[in-house]
Amino acid sequence: MKIFYTCEYCGDHIDTLEVDQVDETKFGFDCLTAQERQDIIKTDVEQNAIHVKSLCDFCITSMGLDDNVSLGMPAINKGYIH
Repeated sequence: MKIFYTCEYCGDHIDTLEVDQVDETKFGFDCLTAQERQDIIKTDVEQNAIHVKSLCDFCITSMGLDDNVSLGMPAINKGYIH
């Protein structure tokens, strides 16, 4: 089975995983309410695939939802070694 992750905001393809079996706990689907599951996860039985809406890193950052920004901390320059 393939799991396709697509950014809900910009529509970009994030990633595709191929798995033998979907473990809801491993993928975090068990934390979703019934309504969230309905909104976020679409199953395509004919294609043996699941389509999951998520957010890409760019959109997370641009919306100010990344960990550093949401915690009120300045962004870390990952290229700088101290």
